[in-house]
Amino acid sequence: MKNYVSPSELKSFNLIAILVCFALFSQAQQQSIRASVYFETNERLKFDAAELDNACKKLPDNSTATVIGYADYVGDDAYNQALSEDRARNVSEYLKKKCNGTIKITTVIGKGEQPQGKATDGDANARRVDVVFEFAAKAMPQAPKQQPEVKTTEPLMESPSEEAFEIDTVVRENIVLKGLSFIGGRHFPTRESMPELYKLVETMKKYPTLRIEIQGHICCDYSQPDGMDNDTGEPFLSKNRAEFVYEFLKGSGISESRMTYIGLGSTQPKVFPERTEEDQQTNRRVEIKIVDL
Repeated sequence: MKNYVSPSELKSFNLIAILVCFALFSQAQQQSIRASVYFETNERLKFDAAELDNACKKLPDNSTATVIGYADYVGDDAYNQALSEDRARNVSEYLKKKCNGTIKITTVIGKGEQPQGKATDGDANARRVDVVFEFAAKAMPQAPKQQPEVKTTEPLMESPSEEAFEIDTVVRENIVLKGLSFIGGRHFPTRESMPELYKLVETMKKYPTLRIEIQGHICCDYSQPDGMDNDTGEPFLSKNRAEFVYEFLKGSGISESRMTYIGLGSTQPKVFPERTEEDQQTNRRVEIKIVDL
C-alpha cells in the first residue's frame, strides 16, 4: 500500500479533522490538555519536567489536574504498584510548587505495572506519569492546529473513487478494514490508513442501502472499560476512534441515518496476548459491522 496522499486529499482530511475538533469542543463544558513525564528503570524522583513547565505557563487559574503513575513489568506486582504511586506523588508535589497555586490537584493515583512487552530491560513508555489538566473551555480558546505541509517526490495517489470493498450480498460478512490502524493512545488514524477510509466512503456510495455499525477497539489495557484518549483527556478511546470514522463518513456525504458507532474497548482483541508492538498495533483498530443491506 502506498504511504503518501495527494495535496487535495490531505486538504479534505484536514477540513474534516477541524470540523470534528470543533464539534467536540462545542459540546464539552471543560477543556483539557495532557502532559507526560518519563522515568528511568526503578527511578521515582528524577524526570524531565519540560512538558509540565510548559503546561503550567498556559493554564488559567482554577484549573484542576489528575495525576496517574505507571510502572513497567520489571519487578513484582507489589513493588511496581508502590513505584507507580511514588512517581505520581512526586510529580504532584512538583506541580504544587511549579504551578504556584494555579491548579488544584484532584486525584493522585498509581496504576502499577503495565504489561506491554517481554524485553528484560522493561518498557520505557510504561515508566511514566500522565497528567490531565482541565479548565473552563472559554478560559483559553485555541485554534485547531494545521497539519504540516507534506512534501513528496513520489507520484500522487490515484483517485480513491475508483476503489470500493466488494460485499457478498448473500453472506453479508462484516467489512474488515485491514489497512486501518490508529496512533497509540489517540483517536486519529495513522497516515497510511487514509486510503482505507476512502475505500469505505466509496463502498457506502456503491451500496446506497448499506447500514453499518462502526466498532472501535483498543490494545493493551484489559483492566478498564476503555482506554484514555490523549487527545481529549477522557477515558473513551475506542468510542472516539469509532466516532472519528463516523464523522469522516458524514463529512464525505454519507447520511447519519445509515451509521451508528460504538466503543468496545479491549473486549475483542484480534491478537491475544499481545507480545509485540505489531500485535498492539493490530488491536488498535475500527471494524465495520453490516446491519442491513
